[in-house]
Amino acid sequence: MSRIKNAFENGKAFIAFITCGDPDLETTAAAVREAARNGADLIELGIPFSDPTAEGPVIQAANLRALNGGVTTDKIFDLVRELRTDVSIPMVFMTYANVVFSYGAETFISTCREIGING
Repeated sequence: MSRIKNAFENGKAFIAFITCGDPDLETTAAAVREAARNGADLIELGIPFSDPTAEGPVIQAANLRALNGGVTTDKIFDLVRELRTDVSIPMVFMTYANVVFSYGAETFISTCREIGING
């Protein structure tokens, strides 16, 4: 059974959403760990995008703050590698296709697999 499916074994799941890098990656790591310790079944990590038009104003602002702070996809991959040393609940990325395609879809997906992203 997949880790994501396991998160829903009780019929519902508490999913925490965190924009990576807002206000910085250290705070993101601390928030992920606290969410996991406090009952999150799954964590959705937002990869910032420069034109988040499908988001509301709160997530748009978080994306822009993270990007202005120097967050990159590679830095987020490194963050997840480090989180996987002690965070075992499922983690998924929320991002735009532009991010995946500009990174290179095969490389993006294989890196997700390697670092332990579940979806």
